[in-house]
Amino acid sequence: MLGHLGSGCSGRLGAAVRRLGSTEGAAWRDGERFRTASTVKVAVHAAVMARAEAGRLRMEARVRVGGPDLVGGSGVLSVLRPGLAPTVRDLCTLMVVVSDNTATNMLIDLVGGTEAVNSVVASLGFPEIVLERRLGYPPPPLVTGRQLEAAQPGRPLATATPASMCRLLEAVRQGSVVSRAASAEIFLTLAHQQDRTGVPRAFLGLTGPGEPPVQWPLVASKTGCVPGCRAEAGVILLPGGTEVAYAVMADDLDDQTMTALSEGDELLGRVGAAVLSHWWQGPGPVPLRPGWP
Repeated sequence: MLGHLGSGCSGRLGAAVRRLGSTEGAAWRDGERFRTASTVKVAVHAAVMARAEAGRLRMEARVRVGGPDLVGGSGVLSVLRPGLAPTVRDLCTLMVVVSDNTATNMLIDLVGGTEAVNSVVASLGFPEIVLERRLGYPPPPLVTGRQLEAAQPGRPLATATPASMCRLLEAVRQGSVVSRAASAEIFLTLAHQQDRTGVPRAFLGLTGPGEPPVQWPLVASKTGCVPGCRAEAGVILLPGGTEVAYAVMADDLDDQTMTALSEGDELLGRVGAAVLSHWWQGPGPVPLRPGWP
């Protein structure tokens, strides 16, 4: 199901797909390490929830956003005025739904830094997911091309195997990350994530979180995007109760562009179309745009 897609990639494509509650699945280079880009924010969210459950953080505590906290890249906090005081739960929502980098750094600091995040994530059963650093882009008013280039260290934000990211999403959906309540909160936040340019790019319709399933499927996921790399990890819910966890990572790509027309987004979409076609059982035909997969 995946090999022919990987063979046509200019770099490396890794994927792990698993139907929940069964032994069915597919994999392609799923044990190799890839850059995660922002998909690692799912693991950061899990670390925050673990700290809260242990009584070391309060999800409703307010955290003031100051000038030193602001970093550029994705998100909205960096273009709002300093002085806001979102809750820790708000920061988690911003980190996942709009991939806010400022919120991410604040949450990493609240957990205790990158080593603390990695320690918590490893204790949850996912040592293959490694956060390397905080995000370091300057805030938008200060960004020039040279500054942005200089702000990207040689090492990636994080690395992981597709297999480990898929296991994390599977565990979130099954309620075994931190606790059932914490897992449910992580999953609901992922269901509100707004980027649909990757795995579900060819799906004809999506059900929103909390909406009646007029259109299928429902996708709860986190995407990641840096030059030459696209990644996504999530869960697809289909009619009849079929649920599929997945992690797809395309890295070392020749295409360094940062638009939804990039090779990486196209590759993720092809994987998504293959997954939907394989597990779709109706009603009706597979809801894909013509020509896919």
